[in-house]
Amino acid sequence: MTIQELDKAIKPLMRGAYLFYGEEEYLKRHYREKIRATLLIDEGMAPFNHAVITEITKLPAELEALPMMAERRLVEVEDVNFQKLSKDTLETLAALLKGCEETVVLFYTREGEFSEGTPKKPSEAVKQLTGACEFCAFPKQTPSRLASWAGKHFTASHTFAPPDLCHFLIEYCGTDMNVLANEIAKLSAYAISHGETHITREMIVKVATPYRESGAFDFVNAIMEGNTKRAFALFSDRRAKREKPIEILASISRVVTELLTVKVYTEAGLSAKEIAALMKKNEYAVKLQQNAVRTRSQESLEYAASLCYETDIKLKSRSIDKYFLIERLIIEMGGE
Repeated sequence: MTIQELDKAIKPLMRGAYLFYGEEEYLKRHYREKIRATLLIDEGMAPFNHAVITEITKLPAELEALPMMAERRLVEVEDVNFQKLSKDTLETLAALLKGCEETVVLFYTREGEFSEGTPKKPSEAVKQLTGACEFCAFPKQTPSRLASWAGKHFTASHTFAPPDLCHFLIEYCGTDMNVLANEIAKLSAYAISHGETHITREMIVKVATPYRESGAFDFVNAIMEGNTKRAFALFSDRRAKREKPIEILASISRVVTELLTVKVYTEAGLSAKEIAALMKKNEYAVKLQQNAVRTRSQESLEYAASLCYETDIKLKSRSIDKYFLIERLIIEMGGE
């Protein structure tokens, strides 16, 4: 199911199960909120018609409950790793979902919790749940789609920016939709406060924050440079914000994988522009990553990726303090 198809499916009498997956967290959150707003119209009855669970075993009981003074209930299931569910569990889940009539089930997965596999070799989750669940992919958006989205976002903020200016905004601020939404709000507020409705290039340069590497990239850089003091300071900050260990690891793994990919493509002779097109990333971001991997060997990046993989297995299979596993990863990746 595409994002456009999902958008059309969200109605007061929608039914069935939906599984959200992919890298674009902004859009996943947006459509999660849209489903909530569509189904949970009566705020007073919302607590009776809405549940958020983190264990598949709790789903049967939730599906037995009937909507209270509403057409539908909404049950959200998160923090479930579909990669680790057995075939029997998936078969049981599929049978359960096929009998779901008055409750909408939303599976919200994060990076590393679900894989669709390939067309020739779909994942076990896809094979077992097809027909019982709609799979909604949220991939990173291309610059052209982001520019179109940015133009609509400016209009919603009662300002106007032509397509070429929206493309410049993306080049200047990067492709993170959360960042772009904030910058658009900031630019619109600035323009309106100065009696203007049209955004200009000068406004973007003056008001918007130029692209700089994400916190995840800074974090990984500090780790791989052996700057343990800074790495632990950044880790402590993320822990203070109550980021889960699996989310911290996912961000580290993503950056390491991107660095390794950039390294391989660069060694193969591809330009930053060509790599950006293949990876659907901002060209400036790729250039920064090329600078970062210039002094690192492919073997060191592969080793870092293997450490992330090993830590992922331990996180999902042990009862040990999970934050301790991230601390140990920081030390091992730093070469200490």
